[in-house]
Amino acid sequence: MIGELVGVIAPILLMAAIGYWFQKSGPSLETKGMSALVMMVGTPSLVFHSLTSTELPETALLQMSLGAICVSVIATILASAFLLMTGLNYRSFLPSLTMPNSGNIGLPVVLLAFGNNGLAVGVAFFFVIAILQYTVMPIVTAGSFSLKRTLKEPLVWSVLAVLVVKSTGITPPGVINETTRLLGGMMIPVMVILLGAAIARLAIQDLKTALLLALARLLIGIVAGLATVAILGVTGITAGSMFLMAAMPSAIVTYVFAERYGREPEKVAGLIVASTLMTFAALPGLLWLGLSIAAQDATLNEILPALLSNL
Repeated sequence: MIGELVGVIAPILLMAAIGYWFQKSGPSLETKGMSALVMMVGTPSLVFHSLTSTELPETALLQMSLGAICVSVIATILASAFLLMTGLNYRSFLPSLTMPNSGNIGLPVVLLAFGNNGLAVGVAFFFVIAILQYTVMPIVTAGSFSLKRTLKEPLVWSVLAVLVVKSTGITPPGVINETTRLLGGMMIPVMVILLGAAIARLAIQDLKTALLLALARLLIGIVAGLATVAILGVTGITAGSMFLMAAMPSAIVTYVFAERYGREPEKVAGLIVASTLMTFAALPGLLWLGLSIAAQDATLNEILPALLSNL
């Protein structure tokens, strides 16, 4: 188990460290252009190739998509209750407390933990979260929604293409498969490197509030993940991946929304930095639990007593 944990954590930390070093002292990174390339090309390619080439049953992918919705609903309820009790601004912090960083960190974690099958179900989770981030979260943060902006997202069209392939049973041409495989392969390393660069740029304002919010995000993610796995009754890699994706730190894109709409961006940045570092510190425990859940051919309700006895 220790070897598996090191094998998952070390590559992520090393790639993030490269981004951090580049931002602090290395050659200048043109992060805006790189981010656009990943979101406009790499992400849609990864989604298309992973979901059309996977050997996993469609029920597993459907369960993972439903799990992302369930996790978001539970996390929203828990985050709303927390913000109500603390008196913190709802529009400023609800997106960061609710939306996990399922792209930069979540996909590398499930890929390294469970291989290509973990990546395939992780992509299904990530897609739903990404759609929620670009549709629901702007409504929360700014009180507005743009259908035109949503339809411009290549991610939406890549999933529509997946639905066409899956529903018709057609096989995409080899050149399409190979092109999307190569382009999608850049997403994970580049996104983790950009995450390291983002951590180097963001400054923590009000350390006490940042740590409180980061701890709340970690607990909300863990509870939402475990509750969803139990409610849906999923098992194996699907269950382990679903839990790990839900437990990831605050999504960096929520800082972009906070900055754009003037919702205390400095404090949101502090939350994201603290949340990311806190999750990295907790990653060995999260991975142990995720791998333990995946290793059991039973639902979480059936294996929970055994897991608790091993703590």
